[in-house]
Amino acid sequence: MNARRKIRWFSLLSAAVLSVAACASPAPTAVVEYDAAQPDSDRQSAGSAPAATAAPVEIASADEFSAGIAPASPYRANRLIIKNGEMNLRVADTDRAIGQITDVAVNAGGYIVSSRTWFDGELKFATLTLGVPVEQFEAVQRQLRAVATTVLSDTASGQDVSDEYVDLQSRLTNLEATAARTREFLAQAKNVEEALQVNSQLSALESEIEQIKGRMNYLKDRAAFSTIVVNLEPQRPDPTPTPTATPAGWMPDKTFEAATGALGRILRALGDLLIWFGVVVAPFGVPVAILALVVSRGRRKKA
Repeated sequence: MNARRKIRWFSLLSAAVLSVAACASPAPTAVVEYDAAQPDSDRQSAGSAPAATAAPVEIASADEFSAGIAPASPYRANRLIIKNGEMNLRVADTDRAIGQITDVAVNAGGYIVSSRTWFDGELKFATLTLGVPVEQFEAVQRQLRAVATTVLSDTASGQDVSDEYVDLQSRLTNLEATAARTREFLAQAKNVEEALQVNSQLSALESEIEQIKGRMNYLKDRAAFSTIVVNLEPQRPDPTPTPTATPAGWMPDKTFEAATGALGRILRALGDLLIWFGVVVAPFGVPVAILALVVSRGRRKKA
């Protein structure tokens, strides 16, 4: 009997979950793009919808995506665009450029995400990552170019995540409706075992809901603030040209001094040689000469 009851209970629970998931799909919401020349009365009538099918979607709100700042165009109001940029700038003074870039980011309502500086010899390099409001992205890029003496490279990219956001929003609506229905089943559980089974399914639903909410918040935050990476390279000093030597003219006095100096060095060398001969060679040469003389006379007497 208990087994039949359990089978019947979970059959009803599964059928309810599937019916809620099928019925909870939100009605399609028309994204209205207004003409700048259209009167306000026409805009109100064009943007109005019957209460039964209105089901407003957050993505159609400019306040949600632009942090309370009106978008420049109707297209921007209905899209989530994640913008990224990277610039390589050559600057005259790295420290001064860092200060200027910081001022540009702060004045635009942004901030410095990270920064890094290092030296190559006596030259200072730097890399800064800026977070700026998406509506200020192009204006900040123009101001950053003015900081450089030379813009070595400038790239920008955009990723449209509007469709992903709408899909997540639809999934969130369905999951929240399913979770609400599951809580009703949890309240109707007859015993602990049934309550544990339903609570396990409810926990899985709530975990998926939190993941979807986290992803949606990430997309909104990334679309609200763009990232710009700025690489700073100091301007290298121009090399100093080597001066050309001027050919010297004929100067006989210098030549005479050089010749006199050479003669003096030669005489000093000869004097040193005679001194060495008298001190080292003469003491040995006199006995050898006397011996040679004696031997020569002996040979003459024998002859």
